[in-house]
Amino acid sequence: MPPSPVDESAHEAMVRAAISKAEASAGRNDLAFLKAFRGHFDDARRRATGHLRTAASAGTAGGAAGSTGPRSFHIFADPRYLKNARELARRTMGGTRVVGGSAVKAGAFPDCVAVGNDAQWGCTGTLIAPNVVVTAGHCADFATRVFFGNDVSKPGTVVKVKKRVRHPKYHQGKHNDLMVLVLEQAVGQVAPRGLAAAKAIDAATDGRVVGFGATDPSGVFGYGVKRQVDVPIASPACKGQAGGEDDPVAYGCDRNLELVAGRPLLEQDSCNGDSGGPFYVMGAAGDWLLAAATSRATDSAPHNCGDGGIYVRLDKYRRWIDGIPGVTRGGRR
Repeated sequence: MPPSPVDESAHEAMVRAAISKAEASAGRNDLAFLKAFRGHFDDARRRATGHLRTAASAGTAGGAAGSTGPRSFHIFADPRYLKNARELARRTMGGTRVVGGSAVKAGAFPDCVAVGNDAQWGCTGTLIAPNVVVTAGHCADFATRVFFGNDVSKPGTVVKVKKRVRHPKYHQGKHNDLMVLVLEQAVGQVAPRGLAAAKAIDAATDGRVVGFGATDPSGVFGYGVKRQVDVPIASPACKGQAGGEDDPVAYGCDRNLELVAGRPLLEQDSCNGDSGGPFYVMGAAGDWLLAAATSRATDSAPHNCGDGGIYVRLDKYRRWIDGIPGVTRGGRR
């Protein structure tokens, strides 16, 4: 999730101006709106910084699993994504959404943790109970400790992992890509994140991804700072159709177990190191609830980071999580 090349207030002003211009020129055509928005924003950023981050330098979401390579289907062919992307842009005009990615401010999303082994940090997770962190199954090599804080290079709280439980049907990082970490001690100073109910996830049109992942397009450098970005949802349960194909074929997702979040509005997305991290949706009370865990890039993604990704829905695994010995349910909703 790369930081904005300009300061936050200037970035927000450019985003809002680009949205206004795109709305005025695109009419009801959602694809035309998205292309116009990107064009207006890139022009403004080039004038402000002298640098233009092109689409070719952007990357797919998802994490360490990466992309399987270019496919014929493109996310811009999915009208669900285009509609939700435009709606997200409109809500951004109110100044409450994150378009383009930004560092998480101190005190925000303290339940989002870095996950690592004894030598280094490499994944992300979410505290869902005082002694429980959920992360991706393919993060098994980075799961002996967790870090509470916003930057792994600065002071924070480190808690050892007592037990790692990967889903029994985990398969090559692409199916049931989920792992539960039971911590050696309960974490009393951080409130566990509540889990979103199925109804809230099915109704969501976008969500917020938070993680410590890499900030370069190749997904290699920049891990360690907690960042956030809002992304449009293309398929909340991998049950529809895109480009004339069923979602499992078009995106490579698991039907009824995963959601697909599309290409971000400014191509700044989850990436390597964000694996296992939270995908939040807004609850009825205006609070962020945990809907899913970051898993991998879509099969149709042409780049390593920035083209959208697949997230494992936690509501489909609550019974399994609750049945793990040592899991303390206090604090979960």
